[in-house]
Amino acid sequence: MSQSPQIGSSGAIKPIDTQSIHRITSGQVVVDLQTAVKELVENSLDAQAKSIEVRFHNYGLKSIEVIDNGSGIKADDYDGIALKHYTSKLTSFEDLSTVLTFGFRGEALSSLCALSNGISVVTATAAETPKGTVLEMDRNGKIQSKGKTARTRGTTIIIKELFKPLPVRRKELERNVKREFGKALNLLYAYALVPCAKADKGIRLTVTNQPDGGRKTLQLKTDGSPSTRASVTALWGPKALDNVVELDLTFQMETEKAVLRRQSTGDGDSPTTICVRGLISKFSPSCGRATTDRQFFFINGRPFSPPKIQKAFNEVYRSFNANQSPFIVADFVIPTHTCDINVSPDKRTIFLHSEANLIQALKVCPWNRHHVSLKLLIALCSF
Repeated sequence: MSQSPQIGSSGAIKPIDTQSIHRITSGQVVVDLQTAVKELVENSLDAQAKSIEVRFHNYGLKSIEVIDNGSGIKADDYDGIALKHYTSKLTSFEDLSTVLTFGFRGEALSSLCALSNGISVVTATAAETPKGTVLEMDRNGKIQSKGKTARTRGTTIIIKELFKPLPVRRKELERNVKREFGKALNLLYAYALVPCAKADKGIRLTVTNQPDGGRKTLQLKTDGSPSTRASVTALWGPKALDNVVELDLTFQMETEKAVLRRQSTGDGDSPTTICVRGLISKFSPSCGRATTDRQFFFINGRPFSPPKIQKAFNEVYRSFNANQSPFIVADFVIPTHTCDINVSPDKRTIFLHSEANLIQALKVCPWNRHHVSLKLLIALCSF
């Protein structure tokens, strides 16, 4: 009776070639259409842009173009902008505990080069304008050609035919492109609500789509006001604020003992102060929504998806309004050392060191007691 060969028995163990490694790891960084768009928008935000325009051509199948008026790219940095792990954000691993920029891994443009049918970069600094530089990148992130063009200060990046080198992933994108486009648009709503609406720097965000053979349509537009309320009005109209109130919480969270031991901080049992800023539906009947489609969460202005925290918010809300879910924009302002943003290559996952304690503190913080009083008042008025 024959035996199946063991894995690896056909040859000696040897390293994977560099080009294959690049394509394997790039596929983990950019996993879908929304991740590709996210990386480019975050580059614009890190460049201190005041205006960002995202242009989808045929829902992103043909190309994705992101135009900003940020600081531009200096000529000395051209050779490294799309090379793996080239970044201006970190000098050592320890810097991750204090980083506040959106990008830091130095993987986005490099991965997009490997996963598309070409990337063009047009950029100019304040010193170079009105002239700019056009860079055509190859799949290894190296400059293929360089030229000059007219350009005001800022950067334009064009991704052509995303996932073209990966036939299976490309076909999947083509089959579900409108659904994937919807996910990308929803993520851009998140960036419009908080990162583009900071109190100290409003950023104008415009998103358009032009189908093949069709007219360009406006999908999203904010006016650059440094206000989340203004962004909500721009995205969904003024009526979206009819039953919405400010979310402004401050509470203390105890750090888990295991975390203190790992960090060796020597801080003892000193609690961590957590602030939550944003908007939420009124805690009254008929003031919520039928679904959880408009719930957005952030850590220090960075969008993320926290299933347990989202569940906690909805549980508290439904104790007052049992048949609806709230509209939520919640930005958790926490010390950078209490979370880990370097969890997944696409940076969509954030690990909170004492998440269970944070959720428990959130459930019993003063805003809950305040609305208990409101609930009793409503009950008394109904008699």
